[in-house]
Amino acid sequence: MLQLLGSGKTTVLVERIVTKIINEKVDIDKLLIVTFTKAAASEMKERILDAIYKKIEENPNDVHLQKQLILLNKANISTIHSFCLDIIKNYFYEIDISPKVRLADNSEIQILKQEILEELFEDLYEKNEKDFIDLVNIYGGYRDDENLKDLILNIYDYIQSTPYPKEWLESQVEKFNLVGKLDRDFKNTDWGNIIIENFLEDVNVCIEKLETAKEILDKDNELEKYVAVLLEDISMLKKILNEDYTWDEMYNLVNNIKFETWPQSRKIFSEDKDLAKKIRDEAKKIFASNKDKFFIYNSKQANADIYEMYNILKILENIILEFSEKYQQEKREKDIIDYSDIEHFALNILKRKNEEGQYVETEIAKKYQEKFVEIAIDEYQDSNLVQEEILTSVSNGKNIFMVGDVKQSIYKFRQAKPELFLDKYEKYADALPNENLINKSTKIKLFENFRSRLTILDFINFIFFKIMNKKSGGIDYTKEEFLNLGKEFSKPEEEINYAGKIELHMIDKESEEDEEDEDSNQLENSQIEATIISNKIKEMFDNNYNVYDKKLGKYRKLTYKDIVILLRTTANNAINYERELNLSGFPVYTDISSNYFEEIEIQVMLSLLKIIDNPDNDIDLVTVLRSVIGDFDDNELLEIRLNSKNTSYYEALKKALEIENEELKLKVGNFFNMLKDLQAKQEYYSLDELIWYIYEKTGLYDYVTTMKNGDLKIANLKKLFETAKDYEKTSFKGLYNFVNYIDKISKKNSGDISSAKIIGENDNVIRIMSIHKSKGLEFPIVFLADTGKGFNMQDLNKKIVLHQEIGIRNAVHKL
Repeated sequence: MLQLLGSGKTTVLVERIVTKIINEKVDIDKLLIVTFTKAAASEMKERILDAIYKKIEENPNDVHLQKQLILLNKANISTIHSFCLDIIKNYFYEIDISPKVRLADNSEIQILKQEILEELFEDLYEKNEKDFIDLVNIYGGYRDDENLKDLILNIYDYIQSTPYPKEWLESQVEKFNLVGKLDRDFKNTDWGNIIIENFLEDVNVCIEKLETAKEILDKDNELEKYVAVLLEDISMLKKILNEDYTWDEMYNLVNNIKFETWPQSRKIFSEDKDLAKKIRDEAKKIFASNKDKFFIYNSKQANADIYEMYNILKILENIILEFSEKYQQEKREKDIIDYSDIEHFALNILKRKNEEGQYVETEIAKKYQEKFVEIAIDEYQDSNLVQEEILTSVSNGKNIFMVGDVKQSIYKFRQAKPELFLDKYEKYADALPNENLINKSTKIKLFENFRSRLTILDFINFIFFKIMNKKSGGIDYTKEEFLNLGKEFSKPEEEINYAGKIELHMIDKESEEDEEDEDSNQLENSQIEATIISNKIKEMFDNNYNVYDKKLGKYRKLTYKDIVILLRTTANNAINYERELNLSGFPVYTDISSNYFEEIEIQVMLSLLKIIDNPDNDIDLVTVLRSVIGDFDDNELLEIRLNSKNTSYYEALKKALEIENEELKLKVGNFFNMLKDLQAKQEYYSLDELIWYIYEKTGLYDYVTTMKNGDLKIANLKKLFETAKDYEKTSFKGLYNFVNYIDKISKKNSGDISSAKIIGENDNVIRIMSIHKSKGLEFPIVFLADTGKGFNMQDLNKKIVLHQEIGIRNAVHKL
């Protein structure tokens, strides 16, 4: 087994595969190559193909190489999901599913989940069992039970990242079953152990602060009595660290700690004394906060608090498992699967329980073990536990080749398990030069970076050497982990301004200059940063900046598309950067995932579709009437309403066919004729055909081209057409269901609801995007903005927090 990490990972993986094919004469269909994306798989095939062609040019008569060109079409170079689908397609009969099963659209899946959950809740409410009502009262909201429904779906989705979800959930809930264990030392539980571990870390922080305060006072002999207090504080806190206490011993010790009173003296005037007191007060505050947060219960009380939640969590578990069963049943009836099914069905084919209740490889898994000479995994740091179980089950235990870099792990929110990488990184020995690596668990460190200049690498290494350690980032960023220059960037031959240096701009909002500038003081942080960035870009163009072009192999003038502004998230602040750049005359594209159903042209279309299905809907009817489709002005709409006050607007519109205003009567008649035509067409048109017919019949498609951002509006209308086309392929049918489908995915922010994109990668614009979206891309000029934000701690504030090892933390109770 071989572990690689660092830059140039994919290149190394390709070289490894080519070596296997060319030097070791291994047929490419005997290799399993797992990539993270379809694009990466396609690129890898191209690179392997290029390498084979080059070798064939050198050896035109090499039969083995010619054979590889044929085998490449059926080579196992794919994402993990594609590989799992291949297993399912070949062995569907092993898990009793239809060979015609299809992968459902994400929006379809989300709606199906909601419908099943709503039906399940209706059944539970009818039973009116006290335990379920208690569950709703604890985890539901003040007005409805949506919070509880969301909690159930979140837990269900979370456990799908474990190889055996049902077993994991049952085992974690059973941790709360402390029957006969209420007297045990709470420190020996998963929760108690972590609480003490975190508390001791904070005690160390307090001691460090107190020692800093003492060092400040040591230089002045008149402050000895203050030093004595600090020494007593330090000694008292170190006592907590010196012994392995039980929970109750720690509980008693911590709650009996009293800090000495800080001496008062009017004769001693010292800034050092005041600074030391301030630092000591900070340490006392940290200690008191942690004591009040963690040590409010003794062992017996803490255990009782945990056990009190067992019954509630057991009910929650039963509902989740019942939901899972109904959900699986519904999918089987519709012949659909979701992404988690892909992995779990494949795993179910490859591993089964034996008579002892242990999961073992099936005969099918053993066939794959015999087939694959080597398994190569790209971006290994982003693998999860299910994927690990699948890939190890088709391995002979000695033929997995992994490439990755834990510092690039960005998918923990999707339950990626970088600890898998770290475990091997720590256990495997470094590979020696020219060592035979067959059947050895070794690692090769590849810390050369071929994309960035030395100035960038030095800056990155300096920052992360200071802030990244094993606890906060999974690895100690020591000099051994530094990124090293892999490629020298030549300097321009002539004296020109070129991009190649690091600049750090720090905004002091409390400076005297800012206090004098009232307008600047009123701006949001993002607006201030946007102004600085805009000015810097203008300066670069004014000074004729140059950038190095890899394709040309030389320097050229800076263009807009060379520049990117990276934000942690584009959701809230990106618009400020876009606005500022637009004011400066720069073309800019913002990758904001706004809800395209909120765009006016889409709202009009959805309202029209709703009234085609049911015209007795005032809001949607008036929306269409006021739009370019109806072309009624406000005075006309008011006249229609005044003519019939106490009816629905649809009834008022029908009565308007009898009014004296001939012009308005004709307009109403034309609208009804159009509506009747569309209602007739929807009986036999497919949804996408109906939508396109509406575009042409009403002139909406042509009209939006005349509006501001017409290209984007046209793209949105096309996207609605494509959404309807995709909907026709789902298990839901009909206009009524489609409208409900759109409403649900819009409200739940599920599926692809972002506005259409009208920009290509080669368009000459400045890009604003999230750091996450920028992975794998390269830009000569990068502005990293919005770095003053704190960490997102929302997950820790949820009523239930999940962890793959610790299990469940119930935030409703105090522990």
